[in-house]
Amino acid sequence: MVVGIIGLVAFLSAGYCFWLMTVPLSYNWVYVVVIGFILSLLVLGIASISSLVLFMRLRRSRRLANSSEITLPR
Repeated sequence: MVVGIIGLVAFLSAGYCFWLMTVPLSYNWVYVVVIGFILSLLVLGIASISSLVLFMRLRRSRRLANSSEITLPR
């Protein structure tokens, strides 16, 4: 569920960046653009950290599954 929420926020950030590329802005929008850019970087960081954590958990679970299959030599 957390991954889905992070993906949704990342999708919205990408849409916001695309909107910024297509709309001419005045100087009144500078603060909105800066805040949106900082939020997009924050979402990128959160998505990177969560994918790293999920990768580590997946790798650890595979290692535990393989260790249960080891049998003693006769």
